[in-house]
Amino acid sequence: MKTIGYIIASLFGLFLAPVADAEVRMPSIFSDNMMLQQDADVRIFGKAGAGERISVVSSWGAESAAVADADGEWEVMLRSPKATNEPQTLEVKGENIVSISNILIGEVWLCTGQSNMEYPVGRQGDGSWATGMIGSEEELADSDYPDIRLFQAAHQLSPGGEKDDVAGKWVVCNADNADNFSAVAFVFGKRLHKELGVPVGLIQDTWGGTPIEAWTKMDVMDGNPCYTDVLNMYARDKMEKEGWTWLIPSTLWNGMIAPIAGFTVKGNIWYQGESNVYVGKYYRQTLINLINSWRNEWEQLDMPFYFAQLAAYSKDPFVGIRDAQFQVWRKSGLRNIGMVTTVDVGDSLDIHPRHKREVGERFALWALAKQYGRDVVYSGPVFKSLETKGSRLVLAFDYADGGLSTSDGLAVKSFEVAGSDKVFHPAVAEIKGGRLEVYSPEVAEPVAVRYAWKDYCRVNLVNADGLPAVPFRSDKW
Repeated sequence: MKTIGYIIASLFGLFLAPVADAEVRMPSIFSDNMMLQQDADVRIFGKAGAGERISVVSSWGAESAAVADADGEWEVMLRSPKATNEPQTLEVKGENIVSISNILIGEVWLCTGQSNMEYPVGRQGDGSWATGMIGSEEELADSDYPDIRLFQAAHQLSPGGEKDDVAGKWVVCNADNADNFSAVAFVFGKRLHKELGVPVGLIQDTWGGTPIEAWTKMDVMDGNPCYTDVLNMYARDKMEKEGWTWLIPSTLWNGMIAPIAGFTVKGNIWYQGESNVYVGKYYRQTLINLINSWRNEWEQLDMPFYFAQLAAYSKDPFVGIRDAQFQVWRKSGLRNIGMVTTVDVGDSLDIHPRHKREVGERFALWALAKQYGRDVVYSGPVFKSLETKGSRLVLAFDYADGGLSTSDGLAVKSFEVAGSDKVFHPAVAEIKGGRLEVYSPEVAEPVAVRYAWKDYCRVNLVNADGLPAVPFRSDKW
């Protein structure tokens, strides 16, 4: 009797399975309270039964249809209207109906990386972030914004392959929801909302302590010598045995990025690099590869991609990663990229500096200038050229049209010069309008200059808009 019952149950399950498989399913990124990118062909996607016809109908009058492929995957492109804070709806119809409500149309940004992007606005009771950002009380007191929507992807590792979904939900921004949200992303999004006067959606996809290779698709890394050392060092079997599964190459691409890849956005802000300081020999190229591959996966080949240069910190060798990040910005030839300098807001003893407001504001300046046509200065002084003037070097800078100054009113800090012996000595730097004259009594004939070229140092050189000078060296020694 048990055997007969088992056979009947199995047959009953076989009849039910196709019905379950035929259900239209949407990733969590498509859910109530969501934000859609304005005035764009937005990608709507999900799963259903193979061959099932899917129609998508919007409250603003756009509609489209598709047929699920052999794997049950489907997608449509739907034209979105200009920004509106009037709640909209989507209805996705197949064998069943999925309804999504309270949708706003505005500007949508990815906010990705490791712990300094993950660092929350407020103090967390579980002790993971004991203090929160500097100014958290003021930020949370100014956090009730129904037209800002937040999506926080849950941590999910997947070393074995790409996932279809990641847990998360869209929430309306208020003190309760912002408290545990990325501080950098929150400040960035709030500045955009206030400046543009349109709804803003922020997608936080972060995990602390993770190298860039964990966020990179395996297809990009296979057979590429830039990744050989890391693929060996962080091999899946080795990392699973040690319990360090978040280091496995591709595991976060598979678990946290692939499920949302293709969700139409305006751009991405990225804060990562600390976990590559000891495996960062090829960081310049691996960052370029990540940018290109993400753009390809999103099918947004010019997707804006802005990244933070690592802050000053005394316990790890950050100079090399900072230089790689600068090289990507200024020397890679990639379009629509930019770098936020954070060397002035670091903490010598804490890899998680609490000055997040400055970082978020600086990301916003890049977006406002480049994506939204605002007349704002978005970078601090960048070394351009030098000439010799006796025992002095005269330095010229980009992004210094209004002149140079110091943030604290004191003498310029953290310059060094060297002669042909390649030995650097602390130097005096005198501001001459938009130029600097740099010299050292110990170097009669200087040929090279460096600024903030240390893992940790105190800096104060800024332009007329108060943005910090970017660390640099004139030599290639």
